[in-house]
Amino acid sequence: MMIKEVMSTSVHSVIATTPYKEIWFTIFKSHTNALPVVDKNGKLVGLVTRDDLLRPLYPKYQELFETIESPADFEAMEDRMKELAGLKATDVMQKNVIFTRDMTLVMRALSRMILRRVNQLPVLNEKDVVIGMVTKGDIFLSLFQKNFKQPIGRKSKGVKKVSKVSR
Repeated sequence: MMIKEVMSTSVHSVIATTPYKEIWFTIFKSHTNALPVVDKNGKLVGLVTRDDLLRPLYPKYQELFETIESPADFEAMEDRMKELAGLKATDVMQKNVIFTRDMTLVMRALSRMILRRVNQLPVLNEKDVVIGMVTKGDIFLSLFQKNFKQPIGRKSKGVKKVSKVSR
């Protein structure tokens, strides 16, 4: 199976100058974990994940040791959101992005995700233009459907639905 068979082609992207707040909104609105950062020609220049947006809220390593005794500091972290409003995609994006191509074998792309500890890969065409995204979930679903010949939603034999767990 090739990546082009399992990837999502409905991809939201941002440009390097996209404001921090707009990136949050786009990720939230699109129910995604990452956004490719592209240039005016649609070529990949970076990637912004939810983790990349959350990381600036936390203090640097040295700051953490200086303020560790105060529980109020966690509230201060949340208050930093307003301070971060001036950031742009270029300030928080990953610049060295692991990607895949549409003609890559699914298992090769999955191997790359596992080895590099990423959950999604931008999919590029031969001109390095972003044409899609593929996630571990996309691959998991396609492997399940292909190998077990069962669409999601059908009840499997031997699997019971548990409605309540007692303790």
